Amino acid sequence: MSIIFTYPKVTKSIGGFEIDAFVTEHYSHSNKITEIPVEEGSVISDHVIPAADEVQIKAFIGKTEFVVFEGDIPESNADIAPEDPQARIIQAYHELLRLKEDRQPVDLVTGLGTFTDMVIETFDIDRDVSTGKDLPFDMSFKKVRIVKSEKTTINASSAASGTGGDQAGGIANGGLVSGKKPVQRPNIMQEEWQGMVRDGYATKDDYLNACMEHGWVP
Repeated sequence: MSIIFTYPKVTKSIGGFEIDAFVTEHYSHSNKITEIPVEEGSVISDHVIPAADEVQIKAFIGKTEFVVFEGDIPESNADIAPEDPQARIIQAYHELLRLKEDRQPVDLVTGLGTFTDMVIETFDIDRDVSTGKDLPFDMSFKKVRIVKSEKTTINASSAASGTGGDQAGGIANGGLVSGKKPVQRPNIMQEEWQGMVRDGYATKDDYLNACMEHGWVP
């Protein structure tokens, strides 16, 4: 009687660069709650700002690639080991370092799926006598929010003459209508948003989107 083990093989990678193994994976999904009291009947989600997703991993790259052999088992390690045991480690180190220094979003493929638009925040390596021949490392990622800016086309001649309506006149005057600054009423919630941008809990684009949604003057 024979026993057959079957299991799905998930290729884990960072920016398309395959990793031998992720030892641990830590995921952080959180929201930032404003300090403003929520009035009864108001929209609760207006007081909740989603924070950027974060992922931390402990990973491992060995001096020899993990290979599943079919057929006869190799007679010796010389048949599968590279000529230079450190060549693979050095190559992997420089590739991961390049991904970090590029400062560009990468796709992170883990055991739970693919995370897009992730930027590498930290890349840490601890090696000792027992792990010196391999490359164990820690890496943390944070998701970047990418928004699309909207462009509006206006009639320049109408805007200049003021015959294009209040909207056109306002744009022609750099955001002013009839040469006067728009009146902005104090808004506690808008001030809260401005504070979160200053403290790094929200981005400027998040704030501008909120202004558009609620009709605030940025």
